[in-house]
Amino acid sequence: MGDYFYDKSKMYYENYKAGKLTKKVGSIIQKGDKYLTILREGKRAMFAGGSVDKGETTRQAAIREVFEECGAKVVKLKFVKKDYYSVDWEFEGIKFPNKRVSYTYLCQIEDSEKLSAIGLQGEFAKNTTLKWCTVKELEELRLWEPTLELVKKIEKENIRV
Repeated sequence: MGDYFYDKSKMYYENYKAGKLTKKVGSIIQKGDKYLTILREGKRAMFAGGSVDKGETTRQAAIREVFEECGAKVVKLKFVKKDYYSVDWEFEGIKFPNKRVSYTYLCQIEDSEKLSAIGLQGEFAKNTTLKWCTVKELEELRLWEPTLELVKKIEKENIRV
């Protein structure tokens, strides 16, 4: 396990021991009827997102995650949803429920041809790519169902940043 995942797992475990929720953010990057999607070989499609760092607001975290994972600068941001959930996690052989609160933002990014699935060192495999996808493509790429349903709602209600 690389340092990136070790550090994240340690933080999740410390939150668990302290009875705290892990704050997460998700960023749905929108351009017309398409959404910037991170594609990892053998895994379901995903959007930029991650943990909120100490001293950071969820808005700041969303902007940072988009830059870290896609190399993109957010120019507009709109809060769309807050969720509570739990995922099973493991740290140094100890399994525990990682209780989370996630803040999802709809984003518009600066136009750029330099977009790439950068990620932090050890976060993404070298063959990770980005693609602008329609809702139909997101279905085919197995985007996580709750996120897919949110994107469908955004489309149905014509929500824009």
